[in-house]
Amino acid sequence: MSQSPQNPNDALASIRAARSSVAPPMKYPMVYDLAYGAACGLLVAGQGMPQPWSFVALPIALFGLAAIIMWWRTKFGWWVSGYSPKRARWVAFGLLAVFLGLIGLSLYGRLVGPWWLFMVSGALGFVAAIAGSRVWMSVWRRELAETGQ
Repeated sequence: MSQSPQNPNDALASIRAARSSVAPPMKYPMVYDLAYGAACGLLVAGQGMPQPWSFVALPIALFGLAAIIMWWRTKFGWWVSGYSPKRARWVAFGLLAVFLGLIGLSLYGRLVGPWWLFMVSGALGFVAAIAGSRVWMSVWRRELAETGQ
């Protein structure tokens, strides 16, 4: 059993060191971002694709998201739902709002035109997913380090 520091400054330094070790910097490969962005972009774009491609795109995108989660769990041994951390969930809600808007844009292109609007919304969904993922991870790490959980 370790002996606790007598000096309050040493105790605070010890607490800060323990908190920073709880949320070490994540060094995950860029292929994760690309795969996540592609799955989300396909999910967004698929809504505006002509038939039967919109029916084909949805299960492919959902399978891609499930495969990404399984890969993450295998590689890192854990997975955190985007909606469970208190502060980071607002990033997920913001990203959901962006995706809903892009899905609406994709559907607008399918129903009103131009026909190629699903490609634009899918590309924007791809970029938003990557940016949102990185922002979410940053907020979650900061929250984890502050709470020490």
